[in-house]
Amino acid sequence: MPSRRDSEAEEYFRTLLLSLGNLRGLVGVSWRDLAGQVGVARTTVEAWLQRGTVPDEIDGVKKVATVLLTASRHATGPLTAEFVARLDHVDWSAAHRAVQAARGEGRSRSARAGRAQRGVLVQTPVPDREVATWTASQLNVHAAVAGETCGGGGEFVLPAYVQRAHDEQVRDWLRQLVEIGGAQLLVLRGGSCTGKTRSAFEAVREVMPGWRLVYPKTAQALVELLSGVPVAAGTVLWLDDLHRLLAESAGEQAAGLLRELLDQPGPVAAVATIWPDNYKALISTPLEGQADRHSQARSLLARGSMVIIPQTFTGEAWEEFVRRSSADASLSAVAASAGEDGGVTQLLAAGPELMEHWQHAPQVYGKAVISAAIDARRLGVRAPLLKVFLQHAATGYLTPDERADADPSSWFRDALDYACRPVKQVTSALRPVPHPTGMGPMPGVVDLADYLEQHAGALRWDYVPPATFWEAAHQHLDRSEDLDRLAMQAFSRGRFRISRALCLRAHELGSADAVEGLCFTYTETGRILTIEGREELVTLARDVDDRGYSLWYLGSTLASIGSDERSREICTLAEGLLADSFSAGHRDAAFSLAELWESSGLYEDAARLVAYARREVERPAAEMAAAPALAVEIKSVLAGAISGPGQESSVLRKTSRREVFALAHRLRDEPSLLPLGWQARLPELGYAEVTEMLLRALLDIGATSAPFDLERFLESEGRDSEAAVVLLAAAHNGNDRAVIELVSRWSTKKPDKAQELIEHCRRTGRAPAAVAALRPLLTRPQPVVRRLAEECLSRLAQDGSAAAQMAKALGLLEQWDQTGNRAAAEVPPDVLDLLHSASAHRSEARRLLGQHASITGDEVKAEHFFRGAIDGGDYTVVHDLAQLLHPHSPTEETGLARCGLEADGTPSARW
Repeated sequence: MPSRRDSEAEEYFRTLLLSLGNLRGLVGVSWRDLAGQVGVARTTVEAWLQRGTVPDEIDGVKKVATVLLTASRHATGPLTAEFVARLDHVDWSAAHRAVQAARGEGRSRSARAGRAQRGVLVQTPVPDREVATWTASQLNVHAAVAGETCGGGGEFVLPAYVQRAHDEQVRDWLRQLVEIGGAQLLVLRGGSCTGKTRSAFEAVREVMPGWRLVYPKTAQALVELLSGVPVAAGTVLWLDDLHRLLAESAGEQAAGLLRELLDQPGPVAAVATIWPDNYKALISTPLEGQADRHSQARSLLARGSMVIIPQTFTGEAWEEFVRRSSADASLSAVAASAGEDGGVTQLLAAGPELMEHWQHAPQVYGKAVISAAIDARRLGVRAPLLKVFLQHAATGYLTPDERADADPSSWFRDALDYACRPVKQVTSALRPVPHPTGMGPMPGVVDLADYLEQHAGALRWDYVPPATFWEAAHQHLDRSEDLDRLAMQAFSRGRFRISRALCLRAHELGSADAVEGLCFTYTETGRILTIEGREELVTLARDVDDRGYSLWYLGSTLASIGSDERSREICTLAEGLLADSFSAGHRDAAFSLAELWESSGLYEDAARLVAYARREVERPAAEMAAAPALAVEIKSVLAGAISGPGQESSVLRKTSRREVFALAHRLRDEPSLLPLGWQARLPELGYAEVTEMLLRALLDIGATSAPFDLERFLESEGRDSEAAVVLLAAAHNGNDRAVIELVSRWSTKKPDKAQELIEHCRRTGRAPAAVAALRPLLTRPQPVVRRLAEECLSRLAQDGSAAAQMAKALGLLEQWDQTGNRAAAEVPPDVLDLLHSASAHRSEARRLLGQHASITGDEVKAEHFFRGAIDGGDYTVVHDLAQLLHPHSPTEETGLARCGLEADGTPSARW
């Protein structure tokens, strides 16, 4: 149960949101205009201002407040003035932070109370000792292949370390932390076996060998650590494979507690590693109508400083590697194999050998088990892999003859033996899972080698596992979060019946998201329009004890559908669900119900309900976090409180680097701590030095806009030569926005420099950034600019970049379309060639090729591409397939579109 302080913080914030809603009505800004200016969906803004829904991110609300307060300057009336007076000086970031802190405390209390009630033992303390005493193996550094001169026996081999450019970035970050203090997060982002963990290991041993290091290996262990005694100053918090921790059931709670840790004085260095694709998934904002499952993780990663780990050794680093290989057996063993490619970290970790062990396995049963494990990880299973699940799933990966030849008593044991066999004495495809609190492995489970998870998983992106895989998941997996993820993956691949079965199983296991997931899938497929579909959802929503949230979600969805379909029956059902939701404690339901009443003409009843609901949420103000002293001083200077002859701020003249970095970390998350335009106004008042210090601090900690602000500042100071290199340095250090800006600037007057930057991105594995920079140039009026974009995209496309192939194809398709030659048969061959190339990795390309084949009458080819697009994750193409297969039977077409496909691609029977 939340404490009074918890509820006060949240209710105060809700009161502020509702006050903004009242102000919107008074100043006459329409919902549509407001949503457009803020850049979010109208329904989202309405949820904030009409229902008082507290968002996980504060930036949008702050933009809303700015728009409405600006509009209020032109409005009159005592009521408007009253709301302006109430809202004009609100520190939105501090108020929101108080809510987040209260929620975090509530989660921690609930977790502890829940464990006590269930009699679950709290985990034993996470090991905590000096950095210098930890070995590479203990910190999850990959072992290396042994050279010919090394002995056998499978001992852990750690070759000589050859530094690359990013290593100095990591060390500089750590040195800076030691100097200025604070609790900060460093994220090393790179693929599996690229050297992330080794780089971090070498850096902390060099820079802070006497600090303590603590290594929580699960999200729950991290929650226990951060919920207990405060992390001591001088601690390294080791977060290897952070993406795994954040994907666990306790991942969001752990992320919230980590965010709180970063507000502490420290010094504490949270050092994390993460894979690129997982990073993108965690920071992506969900589509409207989808649950936001990673809001805390997204906010956490936004606060981290990022170092990109390249895939290869190049330049001086490669030369040094070759030089050292003559004296190191492990390096020598891979130097010749790497050649000019420079991908030595993967070879050292036996990555290619692992792929060979799986792809060309002489033991078919072992290969089947490994394949099932790869698919489980690829599709969202985060828990340790149950052996009984793998045994059940693997049978579908075998041919009938292979199953017939198997010895029932030994096939799985032999398969596991093969899958767990060490490759080059370094690693194995499947490996034991260390016990989180004791010695030895956990019984009954294994884990997949991360190299296979990333690289083999990428190869199988469009493979739909056999029916036995889904059956095994339904029967054996016991974590509702894993089943929720599998259900959405099945749905995205058009396997609607399988998705439904997994959602229902997740619901049985207590999933808080199963009803929401089913509601989304039923809405997308049209099943919610059937009486059976609605009755099923209503039964499930009433069965969930979540204080009315599921009832509200379903009721709101049905209210929207009922209004669109003009169905009184659906609206009446929605009315009852929303009323029950409000009675169960979900206050947002009152506002949804009021909207439904308004649409029916019951304006007075709706107004009374809204007034009652708003009275329920008004509470006294909660305490809010104070702004840093340096921020207060800067605001005073900008407000003119410190002005006049002989008056100046001694605080700003004497501020320390530590204070500046502390403020920079807060500013990155809470830009409203300082007034808009401080970067230009502060130097105008004579405080250029502190302005530059703050801008460079923001740049050092990875604030996205910092390079642009620093560039403008330097230009205003007449330091053009320094300004000229700021954005370029940011672009080289991984700032994609800087790449896009520079390419846009240089495309007309300095095309050679633009091409050089694109080439840099191409060489360093940042093709998506290059494509993002080039795509807008295709529509520029200058022929020379379009030609530059086309030439660069052509090179990237030849490299195999599916993004470049799609961008070039769509650009050419648009040019062709503008000529008026719209007959599909006349689509230029080079466009089709590009789409064919992109189709190896892009469902969108397959969909377009399928539509082209359908129009030209090639039904066999159209079906092939449509099925490929569906298997690749585009469930909307089920409609295209249904139209193709049943052109003269609307009933059959609707049945396929609504029921989807089975695992093997055959149409599902009606369900």
